[in-house]
Amino acid sequence: MQRDFPTLNDDWKEEIGRHRQVRGHDFDNNELAAAALPAMARMRESVPGLYAVALGTGDGMHVCSLGLPDSQAASEISALSSSMLGVAEAQGRVQRPDQGDAQPGIVTISRPNNEFVSLVKIDHAAVGHLVLTIFARETQLGMVVYHARQQAKEMSDWLSEE
Repeated sequence: MQRDFPTLNDDWKEEIGRHRQVRGHDFDNNELAAAALPAMARMRESVPGLYAVALGTGDGMHVCSLGLPDSQAASEISALSSSMLGVAEAQGRVQRPDQGDAQPGIVTISRPNNEFVSLVKIDHAAVGHLVLTIFARETQLGMVVYHARQQAKEMSDWLSEE
């Protein structure tokens, strides 16, 4: 039996891509998105091969992004990145139970044709944690990992400022 699903209009797709409210924080005018976007844009422009960057919450809500096709893709990437990072952390706990809840340094996915996706966790008490996702192609894995760590450290330092 085939089920008919309702089609989504463009307004709804745009709205779910924004995720206006997350745990009481309005991300339309939040300092987090406002501060992250310029840093993400600088990284995207200065790192050869980097073509997209996304920032989401640990529970998969999209905060801001650059270079993704549309708001629907941004929402999906944020949700998937959060899940993938969670799975990597769980696997790490199984492999090394003596390390407790030690966070993974970085999760990197290698795709065909020299393309990479890197995920890094950034602590942020207001939403639990953030997940930075970086997409690059035709570059070296080490460069992607280096820039992912650098960007995460800069964001972490900024978030921890009083």
